[in-house]
Amino acid sequence: MFHACGWAGRALLGFLWLGMLIHVHAPAAQANPRRITFYCGTSQGAPATLVRSGNRVVPIIRWTSDAFAESGYSNERRCQEVSQRFQAYYDDGSLSFITTGRMNGQNVVCVARSHGGPCAGLLFTLKPGTNPTRVINQLFNIRTRASGPINETTARPYVDFNEFLQEAEGSESTP
Repeated sequence: MFHACGWAGRALLGFLWLGMLIHVHAPAAQANPRRITFYCGTSQGAPATLVRSGNRVVPIIRWTSDAFAESGYSNERRCQEVSQRFQAYYDDGSLSFITTGRMNGQNVVCVARSHGGPCAGLLFTLKPGTNPTRVINQLFNIRTRASGPINETTARPYVDFNEFLQEAEGSESTP
């Protein structure tokens, strides 16, 4: 009899444990029913960092400059690496704002966890002599919008990526 109770007790604990696992994992799957995926594809014949949100595909960056080719970074390679960085930063929750900064003595486009916050991760390096604010404005097509997701400080711009994505999903764009 003791042996049977031990087995029944273990079985009950196993079912309780399984129930807790299902309960813990189910809300996470329901919390974000639409998956955001970043990948390297093409847009207008050039390598491009694209984001898929639901059924929409939105081009973020078209890689057309050969400024880093001599360093071994072709447009295709930059596209692949930056697309992977976008995905990694999105997955770990640090893709809240996109801004500019300096890393290793070079101007960069980076992610920040908060408005006004420091760079939390590198997206890509800018070629020397490039105006970082102009790159952000062109990258996110800010000048052509009546109101855009940019929040400027005296130091540098901050693009709220979630607002950008919502606006991009609502506009007609094709890769």
